[in-house]
Amino acid sequence: MDHGAPSDDVRHVGDLGNIDSDAQQLANINIKDGVIKFAGDANILGRAVVIHAGTDDLGLGGESDSLTTGHAGARLACCVIGAIN
Repeated sequence: MDHGAPSDDVRHVGDLGNIDSDAQQLANINIKDGVIKFAGDANILGRAVVIHAGTDDLGLGGESDSLTTGHAGARLACCVIGAIN
């Protein structure tokens, strides 16, 4: 599967687009997505959320890594998605 934008028909489950931060590099993120699930093929439990240092080209940049990572640069932060019973 190629990397893409959240609105693309062909994209990784976790392709959730870019986020914007303020002058202090703080961001509030509220993402709604019709692809990610908590069961089945699009299950995100146990997967990572990765924030990259650069801007995601959404698979359209033509760089060697555009269709894999969106040419978004180094990994800046990450966490693992879990569920609390």
